[in-house]
Amino acid sequence: MNFRPCKECNGTRLNQISRSVKVSGKAIAEIGILSIEKALAFFKNIQLSEKETLIAQRILKEITDRLSFLTNVGLSYLTIDRSATTLSGGESQRIRLAT
Repeated sequence: MNFRPCKECNGTRLNQISRSVKVSGKAIAEIGILSIEKALAFFKNIQLSEKETLIAQRILKEITDRLSFLTNVGLSYLTIDRSATTLSGGESQRIRLAT
């Protein structure tokens, strides 16, 4: 089997509308290529208006909790956009055991 990036989305696996969404100036695809460690720093240091903070508070807490969990089990080097099928047996096992 041979995998090639989609010509339309350039391998982001996001449709055009999703690719146009930005969070604090970064497109979702740009955030997806960050390591867990860098993504956690991004979401902890995100600057939002009062209204945006009110809207995003629960979502940001969930995101930072999950990214912190992955960091705590030693997987901070992984990227968010990495497919679960590419994880090694040890990486998958650490996620399952810690969960």
